Amino acid sequence: MIKNNNTLCIRVMKRVYFIWFIKKVAPYFITEFSLFAVFAYLIGNNVFVSKVLQYASQILANSSIDPAIWSAFAWNTFTGTEFIVQISVLGVLAMVILLFKNLITSFTQLSLSNAETNLASQSLHN
Repeated sequence: MIKNNNTLCIRVMKRVYFIWFIKKVAPYFITEFSLFAVFAYLIGNNVFVSKVLQYASQILANSSIDPAIWSAFAWNTFTGTEFIVQISVLGVLAMVILLFKNLITSFTQLSLSNAETNLASQSLHN
């Protein structure tokens, strides 16, 4: 009887955790993913990827694998673009950082609450 009750409790708590996780995390991820998609769309419409790859291949053709040269290439490419592209690149970087921050925070909260509940349920059954 105790074994069946414990199994039922575990199944119910897993569902509760899943629902809590979706309610807590989904709005953030949907918002951030939408903004990421908008910025990526702007980059796709305003950046000629073939030109960027052509310039990068020219640097590689000169056997330049020095990080300083690649940093200069990235900076010159970034500053040589239109303002909307610069804003879009910064927006995509911000969205990626926020996405990972929220993902790590949410999983940490989920694991902490799961651990607290397991400790409480173990002490109640002993």
